[in-house]
Amino acid sequence: MDAAREQAYRFLLSAAMLHLKWDLVCLVRGFSWLPWRFRNQARNVLRATHRAVTFHNLAIFATYHFEGFSEDHFWRAVEQFLRDFPEAKWCNYRGMFDAIERGESVWVIQPGGGVPADG
Repeated sequence: MDAAREQAYRFLLSAAMLHLKWDLVCLVRGFSWLPWRFRNQARNVLRATHRAVTFHNLAIFATYHFEGFSEDHFWRAVEQFLRDFPEAKWCNYRGMFDAIERGESVWVIQPGGGVPADG
């Protein structure tokens, strides 16, 4: 795997970790026992769990220079995650990956990883 592709995968890993934090920030003050808030929190925790499972192998393989990494397996897992959690569709991991690999600027905190307006 070339350096640009490795960098794109490492960027995705950092994006996923930030998104994982966003999934879990609802718990900073603990679970709410108000039914509507509890349902939202439970969904966020479930999404965080699945996001972590989807990206954990990427983290492992990134530490070993992606030796033995299956890109097909990874992208199938990402697609399944996005099917299971349609509210996460704004996390355009494939689009971010492709942009980074092309050397374009990407903002991880903007939905879909949009290119900065000034760059």
